[in-house]
Amino acid sequence: NPLRKLNAADIEEWIHIDDDIEVASTFTDQEIIQSITTPEKIEENCSEESGEEDDKVEEKISWAAAEKGIETVIKFVEQNHGFSLQDVMHAHMVQNNLITKKLQSRKQGDIRKYLKKAVSSSAADAVEAASVPPTSSAADDTHVQ
Repeated sequence: NPLRKLNAADIEEWIHIDDDIEVASTFTDQEIIQSITTPEKIEENCSEESGEEDDKVEEKISWAAAEKGIETVIKFVEQNHGFSLQDVMHAHMVQNNLITKKLQSRKQGDIRKYLKKAVSSSAADAVEAASVPPTSSAADDTHVQ
């Protein structure tokens, strides 16, 4: 067993290896107040101090932006003769795949939403009809006795 070959000093060093590493920073009162009043500055300072600039949250790209981007790529590939016909076809396949995924990602609408619109539209029509005085026609004026 390789653990039996370790001596007590090696085990102690192994157990306490992280003792000198700062795992959390302590803030002064002024830094705490600043973090509440301007949280953006504290986040910038923390990322600069820790060197974690690569861990920034990426901007979410919309479907429309992705479609526009692939259209640009397709135009570029089609205009440049350095790309083969197969490359052009691959770009179009990516575009088709993007459109398919976009359609699949759409959520089904809630029918209650549409029913509410229909009911409110009908109610508005009923109110409008009630507020408009009826027009009389010649046929209504003639009374049959």
